[in-house]
Amino acid sequence: MKIATRTALIYAVLTAGILFLFAYVLYFVSEKNREDEFNDRLGYKVIWRSEFIFDARINDEKIRELHQRNQKLLNEADISVYNSNKELTFTDIPPSKSNEKYLDKMIRSNKNKIFWQQGDRQYIALQFESNGEKFYIIGSAEDVTGKAHIAEFKKDIIIIYISCIVLIFIIGFLFSYYTLKPLKDIIVQIRDISEHNLDQRLDIPKAKDEIYELTETFNSTFNRLEKSFNSHKQFVTTLSHEFRTPLSTLIAELELAKELNVTLDDYKLSIDNALQDANDASELSSALLDFARASYDVSQISLVKVRLDEILAEAKLALLQKNINYKIGINYVGNTTDEDENNYDFHGNPYLLQVAFSNLMENACKYSRDKSCHVEIETNAQFIKIKFIDYGIGISEKDLSNIFDLFYRGANKNFEKGNGIGLSIVKRIVEIHEGKISVHSEISKGSLFTIEFSSKK
Repeated sequence: MKIATRTALIYAVLTAGILFLFAYVLYFVSEKNREDEFNDRLGYKVIWRSEFIFDARINDEKIRELHQRNQKLLNEADISVYNSNKELTFTDIPPSKSNEKYLDKMIRSNKNKIFWQQGDRQYIALQFESNGEKFYIIGSAEDVTGKAHIAEFKKDIIIIYISCIVLIFIIGFLFSYYTLKPLKDIIVQIRDISEHNLDQRLDIPKAKDEIYELTETFNSTFNRLEKSFNSHKQFVTTLSHEFRTPLSTLIAELELAKELNVTLDDYKLSIDNALQDANDASELSSALLDFARASYDVSQISLVKVRLDEILAEAKLALLQKNINYKIGINYVGNTTDEDENNYDFHGNPYLLQVAFSNLMENACKYSRDKSCHVEIETNAQFIKIKFIDYGIGISEKDLSNIFDLFYRGANKNFEKGNGIGLSIVKRIVEIHEGKISVHSEISKGSLFTIEFSSKK
């Protein structure tokens, strides 16, 4: 069952319950008013007939004849008259067996009159005095007209009730359909979006309501999906291209060795070349693995309390073990008192931070003629700033806007081997830690990379 139908049905059922309660109360009150009104009229009729019987001074048969004649026209009440000893002295019809029981009840309760009902007839018992003598009068009649009106009223209520329920269901269905129509439009638009048209977006409604928020949420999700899908597609395409070069070189080297090598020195040279190509492929795969880790969702990355100066020192030691010719110096800028020690505390992922720092140190060493990198770290209560400085070949102004793109290599690519992944990894890691990275460089004068983090105690 669809939401529109289910909503209309639930709405109709709830409204039906409320209307039923209202109709029942209305019918009950009407029936009670009819009964009370008829009891009042019955009392007047019984008193009037009692006065007529005691004052008319005509015989009982004549009174009964007049009563039968009037009853055909006016629905007169039938009465029975009892003296103070509860002996029947006059009656229009054979008295009911329960008359004495209700007479006793009235006498015991010291009430002037009581009412009750048996079947379709309503009864009244009352005390009446004539010439100083007490009598008990019991009168009864059937409210034919009143009950006919109540029956007609009940029929009208049922018809109106059923009609209202049907009308409410139709109105509820139309209202639900109109309310849920934007959701149906969203469903239709989403069905049209596939991996071939991820750039398509949902139409945003003008009213800023829940549908607007839902549409914005879907569009935001599609933005992330498109970005992720495009990145994945670009990554796979570029990965295939980048791996093809070292692998093709390695295969060609081995095939040449197989066909042309004669001496032992030739084979050694071929093996050395093959090993170099294999190392290049290994470095490329390691760099891609680091980039993949840096591309995880932030919620999937474990962040712990670390000291950035210690991460820098570990990155320096790891890099010097990799290449003993590199020269790396770390300088603390500003106050270095004990009370400033906690300024180096930071909430981050130690592995990713070390990868980022290592990449920047290695690039500085590779592209400077003296293979050196100068690192400066400055902290205060608001920020932590780390500068990576080299006095190497520099980066052209044209390349500066693209150096953080994946697999991009600028005009300095002939100076040193590389794969164009390192700076992309660095930028992603800095973004994960909600930091900023900037670069300033001049040709033949060197480069300055600056990372700035907010202090997190």
